[in-house]
Amino acid sequence: MKYRHRIVVLTATIQLILYLLSMFILSRFMTQVQIHHLQTLKEDYQDLHQENNQRYLHAWAQNHQLQIVVDSRHPQGALQHQVHDLVLQEQVSNNNPYQIKSFKGSKYIFYLLDNLQTNHQKIIVKKYQSLGQNLNLVVIFTLIYWVLSGILLIVQGRLMYRRERYMKLIIRKLKNIEANEQTDSLVTQDNTPYAELIHAVNALDHHNASLVENNALLKRRFQGLMAHLPVGVMLLDADGNVILHNQAMALILGVNISNEPHPFVEDIQTYALSRMIEHTLRKNRNHHRQIQLYGDSEHYVDANVIRLTHSDEDLKRQVIVILYDLTPSRQIEQQQLDFVDNVSQELQPSVTQIINLSTTLLKQPEKTIAASESQVQEIKSAADNLNELIADSQTLTTLDRQNNALPDRINTQALIDQELKHYQAKIAALDLQVTTDYQGNVWVSSYTSALTQIFHNLISNGVKYNRAHGQLQIQLNHNEVENYLEIKIQDTGCGIAPADQKHVFERFYRANKQSTGSGLGLAIVHEAVTALNGTINLTSQLNQGTTVQVHLPL
Repeated sequence: MKYRHRIVVLTATIQLILYLLSMFILSRFMTQVQIHHLQTLKEDYQDLHQENNQRYLHAWAQNHQLQIVVDSRHPQGALQHQVHDLVLQEQVSNNNPYQIKSFKGSKYIFYLLDNLQTNHQKIIVKKYQSLGQNLNLVVIFTLIYWVLSGILLIVQGRLMYRRERYMKLIIRKLKNIEANEQTDSLVTQDNTPYAELIHAVNALDHHNASLVENNALLKRRFQGLMAHLPVGVMLLDADGNVILHNQAMALILGVNISNEPHPFVEDIQTYALSRMIEHTLRKNRNHHRQIQLYGDSEHYVDANVIRLTHSDEDLKRQVIVILYDLTPSRQIEQQQLDFVDNVSQELQPSVTQIINLSTTLLKQPEKTIAASESQVQEIKSAADNLNELIADSQTLTTLDRQNNALPDRINTQALIDQELKHYQAKIAALDLQVTTDYQGNVWVSSYTSALTQIFHNLISNGVKYNRAHGQLQIQLNHNEVENYLEIKIQDTGCGIAPADQKHVFERFYRANKQSTGSGLGLAIVHEAVTALNGTINLTSQLNQGTTVQVHLPL
């Protein structure tokens, strides 16, 4: 509205200026008309003067309401004085034949008639007709001008109002599109202003409506998918604020998660999971780990923390946290472990008694037990195997239960020496050549039970399955800069067939069917390495030997 008023005022001002300019031009035009008329009268006078008819000249002057004044050195009267002054000052000459001067309150045109007689120049004096004296002409011109100007202003105002109305409709339509509000399309005609712009806005509205509908459908499908996912999902922005979650995540965490953006630490009370998220936010590295949640929820979960970004230049990085509830499976495993533990506790006294009796029988004089020595030896061997099986089962139970223990400061060289001392008799019987190589600090920060089981079972396999006069190489590398421990144990034993190598870490699997072991040794090693967040790699060739490499972050 203000813009339209400003345009109208500006137009009216221009029209006023044009009106004043027109009046000025009209005034100049009237002056030129009168001058031209006097020039014509000058020519008539010259014709009449040649005829020397003074009477007719006098009538001619009266008829045209003019006077012919002759300049004189001794002027008589005020009019002749005025003419003399003009001639004397050369204000009237051949180059400038006329002047408009005021005389007795009126304006007159003084026009040079002739200068044949230098001292007696004749001047035509005629009253000047100004624009104001032609009032009828001025009134008619003014009325016509301002009527046309008024009509122009009205037409312009209506056109501007129409354009402004359509512009408001376009702006309102664009705001509706911005707010994703559905409205009717704008209707246009042949003379509608901004027709192309309106067509473009209507096309934009249809496209936006289609996008809104598709987004709403995708949102409903996504929300349905999120609601029915069996895993907990939480989406974080680059600042660690929760921007999206599903109900499963709230149930797993045991908290009410707000739908408003908020820091993730308000919902996650477990230090291990918080540390994984913070490390991913800072380092842009993914993490996967099985942990136990604390606080109101004591679920066991398989946690994945994954960064979401399209490129390294993308500043809007996001992190998604996915929790899979392992509590039911852990409960089943716990029941199985409890069963094995209970069975082991029940069997162990009996097995111990069998071993003791067998040992006692073997110590008796030969004549007493000569007939049954082989049977008694078989009893002891079977009892030893059963005892080893029970001991390995208890070891797996111990590893499964120590997830939240604090690390110890361990002398790895002492652990290895202890294991080698334990198998010294077997090493001597096979005449094995054992070499050890320690690089870096032998003291590490880790879990004693897990690390002991790794050394115990790998050294045990390296000794038991080695050939006579073979070799056993043990290498340790403690990298204190990157803070990891590498273990490499290599033997020259019977080796493992390629088809069996993918099963060696399974529980109760025996690659060598003639083996008397429990089939849990490498499974215990794998469980211990996994508990320490490490990796294990086994390479073997039949009749050549086996190499096991373990990488443990500290």
